[in-house]
Amino acid sequence: MVSAEEQRTINELQANWIWVPDWVDSSKTNTAGRVVEFTRTFTLPAGADSAPLHFSADTRYKLYVNGRRVAVGPARSSLQLWYYDTLDVAPFLRSGDNEIRFVVLRYFAASRSAMPFERTAYPGLTVIGSARAGATVVNLSSLADWHAQVDSRILFPMGLIDDGFLHINETIAPTAPNPVVKPVAYGIRTLNGELSPWRLRPRVIPMPEESGVAVNTLPLCQSTIPVQDWVAYLSGSKSITLPGGSEHVLELQAEVHSTAFLRWTFSAEKQSQVRLKITYSEGYEQEPRAYPFFRTKADRLDAQNGRIIGPKDHVALDVPASQDVVYEPFWFRTFRVLRLEIAVGPETVSLLAFEATQTNYPMTVKASWTEPGDAHSAKIWDVSIRTMRNCMFDGYADCPFYEQLQYSGDSRSVGLFHYLLSGDDRLMRQAIDNFASSVTLDGLTQSRFPSHVPQIIAGFSLYWILQVCDHHLFFGDKRYARSFLPRIDGVLDFYDSHIDELGLVSGMPEDVWQYVDWVTTWGATDEHPDKGVPTSGRKSNRHTFFSMFYAYVLRKAAQLVRDVGRPGFASEYESRAASVVEAVKTHCYDGRFFTDSTADVADDLAYSQHCQVFAVLSGAAAAEDRVRLLQESFADARFSKCSYVMMFYALRAFALAGDDAYETVWAKVWAPWRRMLANNLTTWEEDDVRQRSDCHAWGSVPIYEYCTELAGIRPTAPGSSKVLFKPRLNLSEAIDAKIALGRDNLARVSWKHTDAGKKQVDVWFEKPVDVTSILPGGVEEQHGVVDHLSLTYSAS
Repeated sequence: MVSAEEQRTINELQANWIWVPDWVDSSKTNTAGRVVEFTRTFTLPAGADSAPLHFSADTRYKLYVNGRRVAVGPARSSLQLWYYDTLDVAPFLRSGDNEIRFVVLRYFAASRSAMPFERTAYPGLTVIGSARAGATVVNLSSLADWHAQVDSRILFPMGLIDDGFLHINETIAPTAPNPVVKPVAYGIRTLNGELSPWRLRPRVIPMPEESGVAVNTLPLCQSTIPVQDWVAYLSGSKSITLPGGSEHVLELQAEVHSTAFLRWTFSAEKQSQVRLKITYSEGYEQEPRAYPFFRTKADRLDAQNGRIIGPKDHVALDVPASQDVVYEPFWFRTFRVLRLEIAVGPETVSLLAFEATQTNYPMTVKASWTEPGDAHSAKIWDVSIRTMRNCMFDGYADCPFYEQLQYSGDSRSVGLFHYLLSGDDRLMRQAIDNFASSVTLDGLTQSRFPSHVPQIIAGFSLYWILQVCDHHLFFGDKRYARSFLPRIDGVLDFYDSHIDELGLVSGMPEDVWQYVDWVTTWGATDEHPDKGVPTSGRKSNRHTFFSMFYAYVLRKAAQLVRDVGRPGFASEYESRAASVVEAVKTHCYDGRFFTDSTADVADDLAYSQHCQVFAVLSGAAAAEDRVRLLQESFADARFSKCSYVMMFYALRAFALAGDDAYETVWAKVWAPWRRMLANNLTTWEEDDVRQRSDCHAWGSVPIYEYCTELAGIRPTAPGSSKVLFKPRLNLSEAIDAKIALGRDNLARVSWKHTDAGKKQVDVWFEKPVDVTSILPGGVEEQHGVVDHLSLTYSAS
């Protein structure tokens, strides 16, 4: 609910929407959109005392004040919820002449391109506010004295094999500038319940943070300029002068995988030109198996045996005499290595500066990890955090290099990692709200949202329900959780409506993707073109996984409605879960393993680790069978393998199966992560089946396992008001760790050997909390509300 003051701001913003006259929201040229610059110049008698602005744009903006980029936005929005931003720009103003410039990228509404960047049917910019310097007040609202110019030089090509989702890569050629025009106002009014194209709400997440990125290692330098001069230029310590008519090819390596705004500054004493071809990649790779989705990658820094493959910017810039020219791609670029090809025009051109500025959501990390006896844990921890940061900008992004789409299935586990690291729920609240606003007629949420191209994945609405359950467990906002109960019931009702005569979930609509995981044997066929769908069950449209997952979520939802004081549906949900589980045991169990569809159609491709995992989690597996099902399926190569995202759920199943089962698998489970480190990754790859992307936050599973299983800190009651302390002391000789608990509490766990051969175990809490402890082989002990526990453990 917005406040009265926020509503006044919204009303004024709605009245100030503007755009260029005679706009056509399409192009005969191959481009997904166009850039329009809006400029306001004014004079102040002194530095500004204050200059608070509120603003938004459709589709995306970059705000520059006196040449300095100070904001990028708006936060990812949709037709149901469009955000505006607020910033006091006074620190960037000066005495004398000032310029405020919005560079707005409008993606065309009728195109299915640029999926992460949702837009309405109307392009627009709205600004309200004023600058105050002493007695002088300058109205900066967008209806007052702004000018606009369409930049026809910049194209965002579609149809490129490298860029099927984002359409952020640019082709730039010099063209005659378009005339500067006065924008026209839309004059939008919202009387009698008629909604504006933009249902404005204030931004709920902080602005992105920025930091410098080192991009100054040159695996390749084909240039008349010495490599040490290039290094100095890239490090910011000198400029470089390139002779007229010269060509240069460089391969640049960043210190770590980066999501950064790039900026080049050029100058020339005489009129010249410079051409750039910039190829971006997450690492060196071998010949792809099927480009771009199936790749072959090993050592990401092996420049001798690998090559740079990826999307490109093609840029031609005129460089007028004695005038600096800046090139900054509109959107940030994702890369670990890049190939820079430079061709200089007829006259000498100087490269004055190069800047790479990392940008991401400001994830303030409160948690920490020190484990002296493990050679890899510190690096695994750091890489996990970096992977998350690079997948967080104004939402949880699946992979920044290719898609930047926010999926509920991906972000469910990533949100948990985020909670444990920082205790910050703002980005997840925005995600939960986004998915809630995406509900379709049949009751399901869209699987990725906001997205200009709608998509529904069968299980992802269930992951959204888990997001709501997780949030309530960690933060205990009862009113917030209650607000989603009708939509949660709608999702569960969709599944209930697809219970067939066997009591199983089946018969999903054809346009619902029944994706489960990226598995080698679950590829596309001519008859069944969807990937990631279990092979067994495609013909019958009946997949065991969805029955198990539905039952698992029903029980979680039952607990949620009880916790928020709305227990009316709890018994019904539990009854439904029990019925589905019974049907799974009857029809999808061959006497030894659970099958991917009914056991009567099972063949060699009908067995997966996934169904054994969810048999344990849903309660379909008998308690005495849990260990056997998991251990045998994870040891037998004929079982379809869980990828990184599903390892989160696999480890929950191993933990449920028993301490011995979990601790036995611990030594093996991190082998893929250690292999990634050995291959010089600084973020975790998406999966090892396709190797499409080298950065996907669902791979940051170690965060959760280190915090909740090894250190043993687990919230057990809403708002993290109760904690189970169950450290796995036999897995590590010593640790010292901090774990966030909700917004305002922090646990510190430490253990080490004593002179008596025992382990001294301590846990501290910044705020007292109700604690129950279980040491290995011991019994549950209630400690009441405490801020410190000191325990002694002996393995004997």
